[in-house]
Amino acid sequence: MIKIFRNIRQKMVSENKIGKYLTYAIGEIVLVVIGILIALQINDWNDNRKSDLKTNKLLIALKSDLLKDTELITERLPFINEQHQLNESLRARVAKPDATVDTLIKIMRFEFNPNWVVQIPYNMNSYNSLVQTGLIENLSDSLKAGMRNFYNTKASKMDRVEKTTNDYQGKVTSYVNTYTFGVTKIHDQGKLIDSLVWSNINYSHLAATFQGISNFKRILFTETKDELEFSLKGSMKLIDQIEAYLKEN
Repeated sequence: MIKIFRNIRQKMVSENKIGKYLTYAIGEIVLVVIGILIALQINDWNDNRKSDLKTNKLLIALKSDLLKDTELITERLPFINEQHQLNESLRARVAKPDATVDTLIKIMRFEFNPNWVVQIPYNMNSYNSLVQTGLIENLSDSLKAGMRNFYNTKASKMDRVEKTTNDYQGKVTSYVNTYTFGVTKIHDQGKLIDSLVWSNINYSHLAATFQGISNFKRILFTETKDELEFSLKGSMKLIDQIEAYLKEN
């Protein structure tokens, strides 16, 4: 093809057809430019196609992550609700008009468990990949906004739970350094230690300790419950949004 164009140019020059040659040269340049633009457009289309495929692949992975998270939350929520209600019932018993020191001792010595639960290890890899690669920008404005709002709010709630957990751990450390409690797999102090600890205690200190630690436990379980319920509802909504987006794309 290049040889043909060259022969045409040479023939025009030899025949002294300068005007036609210039017209032809301009036309040739236009054809070359058009060819380059088409090639660039095809290249851009291929790049966009690859980018869309990667985006959709990450969205499918994100949907899978969210489904796993909903399972973890569904398993955890009943326990959180149970522990929250138990803590409230213990506080209510101590607050009754007929409550005595023996009521408080029985609760603290045999019924109250200061242990807490760790936060759920959510699956964040797919979302982080969407953000870090910039592929999140390929999404529709509604999905992108919904996704960012969900994960930002979730992170804020998780940070609050972590802070309260750290404060609660401080209370628990002080508590277990002073009192024994129940018998669990990791707390089996034996009858001798248990009897010595509870034979001579400061009732005012015991009451203040119970009030402080049970109040922090109330806050901790309330915030944990709030985070779990938000994450469950938000995850299910985001799953629906992802499915709708994938059907359209």
